[in-house]
Amino acid sequence: MKRALPLLLAAAVAAAVVVHSMYNKPHKDYAQVEVAQTWTASDLVQQFTAYPQEMQAQWQGQVVAVVGEVGSSSPQGVVLTPGVVVHYAEGEGPADAPTGSVTLKGRLVGFDDLFGEVRIDQASWME
Repeated sequence: MKRALPLLLAAAVAAAVVVHSMYNKPHKDYAQVEVAQTWTASDLVQQFTAYPQEMQAQWQGQVVAVVGEVGSSSPQGVVLTPGVVVHYAEGEGPADAPTGSVTLKGRLVGFDDLFGEVRIDQASWME
């Protein structure tokens, strides 16, 4: 029993260190990740509508660039016609509401088949 107490205490301390380091791990900076594919908004929606499982399996979580016309805008993101919903990364939103054709890059989250929309988050502006 006396030998088990120090081992148990050492295991508890090691577990606490691992949990603390995993909890405080820095977030991935998607603005620094290279773009895997560039799409027009209409092509992206068309591909996800035609091949939802294949596109989801291949592109979910990948950083992609999307070129499209702004349909609507808010401080949190934009909707590119015909249905690409883009949410800005923290601190990446523009001062003025964008209009016209824009190019954004971000992490492709997936396809919402109920609304027929492709979802992208962690977006930033491409120049």
